[in-house]
Amino acid sequence: MDSMKHRRLQELDHSDFEIVNGEPDIRGWDVKNLQGQKIGEVEELIVDAQQKKVRYMLVDLDDNELKLDHKKVLVPIGLAELHEKDDDVILPNVQAEHFRSLPAYDKNNLTPQTERRICSAFGRANETMITTNTKENHPEFYKHDYFNDDNLYKHRLHEAQSAKKESEYEKGLRLWEKRSQGGIIPNDSDSRENYREREVEENARVEMVRNRRSTYEQRRGGRGRDDYRGHDNSIEGRIRDEGLQDA
Repeated sequence: MDSMKHRRLQELDHSDFEIVNGEPDIRGWDVKNLQGQKIGEVEELIVDAQQKKVRYMLVDLDDNELKLDHKKVLVPIGLAELHEKDDDVILPNVQAEHFRSLPAYDKNNLTPQTERRICSAFGRANETMITTNTKENHPEFYKHDYFNDDNLYKHRLHEAQSAKKESEYEKGLRLWEKRSQGGIIPNDSDSRENYREREVEENARVEMVRNRRSTYEQRRGGRGRDDYRGHDNSIEGRIRDEGLQDA
């Protein structure tokens, strides 16, 4: 079993969490600046398993229009905004030099020091992050606008409101726990049948992610965004068109 499941910061695809039905899943979306230049693509989301919050986007800088070296980097979720209409993620206050200063993503080295280095690259003052504990960041570290995922919905508040469910959840990119096991390796008391069912569920999830990303790629390289807008572009419509209803 992937040891990442036992870490506080985890890749969403390898965690026991998923985006609440009705919320936009931005994985696979283009990342652009205010001028419409492509910076990269959202490959993954990094979640805080303790707080059930999205902390970072993993952005693949391949095929960018800013002459950036190809690497994968983490961007704090609060720096991003959804485009009003298109399936694009906008970084309004991020420049090319910020990305050049970012460390390449290493899932095995996502330490507090790495997080502070990421925030420093975007201009956050070091004194707001200092702690004597080298294994954890300051308790106020995430109480910063860089991690305010409400910023993501500035231009789509009407969609966020229409997607609300009766159950309680936090604002922003909402997560819910998929399995009560929490990613713990089953002990001897677990039946083999139950373990096999979880294994089947995991395989189905991987196939769903693969199909979702394939759909995004086909839409970009095939019909294009203008043709796609002829479809229902609401959150519910996109879920239906892309086959994500059971995600």
